[in-house]
Amino acid sequence: MPVTVGFLVNPIAGMGGSVGLKGTDGRLYTEAIRRGATPVAPSRALRFLKHLCQVGFNHSLLAAGGVMGCKYLKQIPSLRYECLGYPLESRKETSSADTKTVVKMMLGRGVDLLAFVGGDGTARDVAEVLDCEVPVLGIPSGVKMYSGIFAASPEAAAELVTMFCEGNAVLDYADVADIDESSLQVGELKVRKFFRAITVRADGLSVQSKDFGASGSSEEKYALAEYFIEEYLRDNILYLLGPGSTIKAVTDVLGLPKTILGVDALFNGSIIAKDLGHREILNLLNSFVQAKIVVTIIGGQGYLFGRGNQQFTPEVIRRIGKDNIHVLATKTKLRGLKYLLVDTGDPVLDAELSGYIHVITGYREETMMRIVPASNPALLTR
Repeated sequence: MPVTVGFLVNPIAGMGGSVGLKGTDGRLYTEAIRRGATPVAPSRALRFLKHLCQVGFNHSLLAAGGVMGCKYLKQIPSLRYECLGYPLESRKETSSADTKTVVKMMLGRGVDLLAFVGGDGTARDVAEVLDCEVPVLGIPSGVKMYSGIFAASPEAAAELVTMFCEGNAVLDYADVADIDESSLQVGELKVRKFFRAITVRADGLSVQSKDFGASGSSEEKYALAEYFIEEYLRDNILYLLGPGSTIKAVTDVLGLPKTILGVDALFNGSIIAKDLGHREILNLLNSFVQAKIVVTIIGGQGYLFGRGNQQFTPEVIRRIGKDNIHVLATKTKLRGLKYLLVDTGDPVLDAELSGYIHVITGYREETMMRIVPASNPALLTR
């Protein structure tokens, strides 16, 4: 039975991550450009399409026009597709309204599944229009991606789309969530559930929504923070502290401020720079002999890099090295996770990061966890 898959791309999704912004919705896009951000969605769209070819996808794609879809399909001549013609090829900038218009047009054409490249903001736009009429699958390219409709990677999304077309995928309801932007203005992290959507699932290939109940208690976080400070914090080393309340526990114990969703620099007991983008991080690295990254994981998802901490770009991670990465996560946060995921945007680096890493889980407690590249579906499903 022939299947038609809708394909659309939010070309600006995820641009804010590397420059320290928490998204690219609305005015943040202009700020991302000012800070020197470059598009990431096009490369992720091409990874998805190339993997569709590799898995032998032989169904039809109905794609949005120009930078929202057809531009990338033109580079993959072996895929069969039709272009909606909206937006026009001449359009260089698109909006939330364009996304919603494309979704309405695809519904009118009777697509069986809608696959989009974007983050939580795009997911909200798509889900608002779909209203559970057809299944939806997110190809991850945003900064946050707390919603439960995303595949683990562009490659995993291609596998899920193919499984759906062959009748081998499970359909399930999932939450579409996003950060409450007003709470960020006062230094708090709150997430709202906006919609429910039907999505495609398969073990290892799809990702649950972020579990905010899985981060652990304050007591757990402070215990592992105290152990990290006693055992691993040293003078004359630059520590780049990643986002999240688990890492904030370290600065709380030290009596220092912390940007809840940002990367801050700690040196000799002082915060010397706050809310850094990747360029600021690289500039700092030029001034210090030794540096370390301190990060936690996304609760319920297991991402170590590539979700919410894209300031740690492949260039930054390579400069610092895997041996200089500290991972802090409560036992509550690790519960139910088979492995940790990396999706840096560079599949070669993801493979280099694979293996095992120590995770600090409590006071004088550590465990070994395996790192798996999200771009390798064969490893995800083992």
